[in-house]
Amino acid sequence: MSVASVLLVCQFGLPVRGLSPYCNTLLEALQAEQDLYVKPVDYRAAYPGILHPAVRTGALSPPGKLHWGNPLSWRRVAQIDADIIHLQYWLAPMSCYLAPLVSMAKRAGKRIVITVHNPSMHESLRWTTLFENKLLNQADALVVHDARGATALQERFSIMPERIHIIPHGVCVSSSPVLFKTSDYALLGLDPGRRYVCIFGNLRGYKGIDVLLDAWSKVVEKLVDVDLVIAGRFWAGQSGVGARLVAKMLGTDRDEKRLRSILSLPGLTNRVHLFEGFQSDESIDALIRLSELAVFPYVRFNSQSGATCRAAGQGCPVLVSDVGGLPDLAIDTSWVVNAGDADELASALVEKLSQPGDLQVNRELQLERTRAYAWPMIASAHAALYRRLI
Repeated sequence: MSVASVLLVCQFGLPVRGLSPYCNTLLEALQAEQDLYVKPVDYRAAYPGILHPAVRTGALSPPGKLHWGNPLSWRRVAQIDADIIHLQYWLAPMSCYLAPLVSMAKRAGKRIVITVHNPSMHESLRWTTLFENKLLNQADALVVHDARGATALQERFSIMPERIHIIPHGVCVSSSPVLFKTSDYALLGLDPGRRYVCIFGNLRGYKGIDVLLDAWSKVVEKLVDVDLVIAGRFWAGQSGVGARLVAKMLGTDRDEKRLRSILSLPGLTNRVHLFEGFQSDESIDALIRLSELAVFPYVRFNSQSGATCRAAGQGCPVLVSDVGGLPDLAIDTSWVVNAGDADELASALVEKLSQPGDLQVNRELQLERTRAYAWPMIASAHAALYRRLI
């Protein structure tokens, strides 16, 4: 069998940026595959910084090869010797320069794979549709993480189903349920005498946090010993004037105002802990360990959630809404609720949290559920796709 050579184009290394946790692990898993040579190509800048209306952390100019505003970098990447270029694509404006890059690579005889992380973009940017259509229809294969994402891609761009391949989001699965440490409470400043539910990640409108807060106002009336922890960044344009304009255009500034208004309501202020801003891996892992469950009540979604994968992979039971690939990670249907239904979400939370004796069993069941999505299997699925293309 000949060795397939692949350029994996994504974000890598530290500091954590967008897809870098996903791509770091995918790269490591692919490099363990036999008869496959994978070379990482990092984005120096995947899109103009103004398009990220949250406060950013870490280096602003990582030492990558590909820059959205440098056509010479597009050409250099397109001409690197390889059988396949595998692009990670997650934000619609990226199509404006990835489409010409793919055109150059195709002329050089390369095969193109594109993983579409958001088959339906979270916020509307209609002016990019023409570029997206050109980019995605040039690809030899498109990868999505779940069946709903495949359907969304077909409907948006009239792509033939045989060109779309479903490869789930990989999960780093612990060998056994990860249990909390006493120091986790001190690290996060939480009371070890109380129980906790968490949600973490960027705090954006499509994640249904307003629905969760509505549901939580009902939960606190029935359960006196459980608090909700919300950890992450608002996309409200805190990083500058341009970012504020983008946040206004996307509506993410309104999301922040609405959530802050709800959080200030009597009855919630003492039962909800907001950890605002970028959270370190150490803090997120501590939060996952000490939470009885993690809740992801997304309302608009056609993919898989890295945050949900992270919690599930450590054995923290995930309560999710019935959108995108989220139900794929749930222990069973009792851990899935209808999107946008605060009453159903509240009932499910009360039911699960009223059975603390089931905590260890639920953690073991959650781990068992996620083993099918372990990274070695995901890497093998990618490798099989590459080999079919060359």
